Amino acid sequence: MTDKIHLRAPVKTYDGGWVDVELVVTDSSLIIGKRSIPLGEIEDLEDVDIEGVSCIQIKKEDKFILKLPPNLHQQVFKYIAFNLKADKFAVFFLSSATVGGVVSSNAQWEKGYFSVTDEGFWFLSSKNQKRIPIENLGSVKTDLRDVGGKQRKVLVLSHVEKSNVVTSLVLCPESTLEMLENYLQRLFEKHKPAIKLSEDEMQILTLIYSGLDFASIENIIGISTDGLNSYYDRLVDAGMAKVVKIRKEIELTPHGVSMVDKISKR
Repeated sequence: MTDKIHLRAPVKTYDGGWVDVELVVTDSSLIIGKRSIPLGEIEDLEDVDIEGVSCIQIKKEDKFILKLPPNLHQQVFKYIAFNLKADKFAVFFLSSATVGGVVSSNAQWEKGYFSVTDEGFWFLSSKNQKRIPIENLGSVKTDLRDVGGKQRKVLVLSHVEKSNVVTSLVLCPESTLEMLENYLQRLFEKHKPAIKLSEDEMQILTLIYSGLDFASIENIIGISTDGLNSYYDRLVDAGMAKVVKIRKEIELTPHGVSMVDKISKR
């Protein structure tokens, strides 16, 4: 039986340069030029920026870049997100319930799916398809929250978006909730940096998160330039920060921001 064709459109692929090909989307696969990719074998996808152009990056063993006409980008992204190789659970979710500790006034519960891949998790609904990389996950726990005037047990996910600590909530049967918590905890432990921070390092991490520069931190901590450079090197090597200026100014990675969130709750 021939697969139903949902879409046929001219697209570009990227491999050091743009190549014009045709994309055909069927019930079971993406046909890109001469290459056929079964939807059930796609391990993950995300929106990426290539040379200032919004593209879809598909992961199936290696990574594959697609540039679609702007009017088709979201339609194709949504279709792949709902059909890729991932465990999917029917849930209610509240994406970005808090941002930077502040309750989001426009956040609303949505009925949809919570989907988990090896490298990220998804909130999927008819309106939104949001992916959070596992490396951006700060913490996973269950808690009681007011939902529709009743205290309900929910999954609380703390993650990092654009240098802000964001909290999202998932509501589903408790048996599924426990399974999701255990699964995400295992993924989280697998991806988190193996580092134990000293009190000085935790203070430095918090000061960087507050937006202070090298000289200011040097004065507050009362440490030599070489000493602070050594701390910075350790944070960079641990994946908690990255160098953004030649004179050793650094900014926190999602791992670093997540660590500050934990430090603030001690």
